[in-house]
Amino acid sequence: MYTTKTPEAENGKRSKEAMTLSTSNMSRNIPTSTSTSTSKLNNQTLCHPIPSKGCGNCAAHAAHFIHQVRLLGILRRLCTSCVLRLHPSSFCPACFSFYAGSPPHPSKRVACSNCSSFTHSHCAGDTFLSSYLCPPCKDSAFSFFPLKDDKIDKKLALALLCAAKIASFSMGKAVTVAWAEADRKVREAALARKRAREALEHLLLLTSKDKARKKENENNVSAEVDANIAKVEDLDMEDGDGDDGDIDVDLVRHIEDSLVRVDDIDSKLN
Repeated sequence: MYTTKTPEAENGKRSKEAMTLSTSNMSRNIPTSTSTSTSKLNNQTLCHPIPSKGCGNCAAHAAHFIHQVRLLGILRRLCTSCVLRLHPSSFCPACFSFYAGSPPHPSKRVACSNCSSFTHSHCAGDTFLSSYLCPPCKDSAFSFFPLKDDKIDKKLALALLCAAKIASFSMGKAVTVAWAEADRKVREAALARKRAREALEHLLLLTSKDKARKKENENNVSAEVDANIAKVEDLDMEDGDGDDGDIDVDLVRHIEDSLVRVDDIDSKLN
């Protein structure tokens, strides 16, 4: 006995085959769109590598706590502990209070006898002032940020916050210095442009004066030659056409000198 397949049964069979094919593809690790995007991301990372997350001073790897600091005019990437160690006079090493460029009054602070750090008098306690050592100087193995098991307690949080304030303060000063440098360069560029314009105007004035002087010399020589020629013509008219009278030697020499001067001017102009 033959059974007739309905459209519903045919669609169900096709959906089961599609599910089976998808499962087999997953078991064979066929690349999907997610893997393709991951490969693209890896290629972009190779072309544009992410900056190193290590400290530029102690080479410690602290992925989440690297600060950008301007130290001695140089931008550096430092961990929390190195930021605090390299800025001893910017905070209290006991309570991690940031001084913001204004340390406490000498009567309210204790200076370390080994470094330039200042500790609050109430934080230092009953200590002989002339021999006080701050915590980093007292213990060579001291660390401002001894992070263990990625757990941050209150003291570590205060140290991290203090380092962040120091980094922000130094970068603020860096921005001020950058603005001042940019303003100085703009002023220098404007002054150089003004001097260049004045030099061009002066050159144009000298050129125009030189041209006017040369033209005046040409006119004077031409007028002198015309006057000498007119004198010769007047003499010819006075002597007559067939007259072999005496020639004025001085006049001839004067005319020759004028012609030589004209030739010299032409050669200089050419």
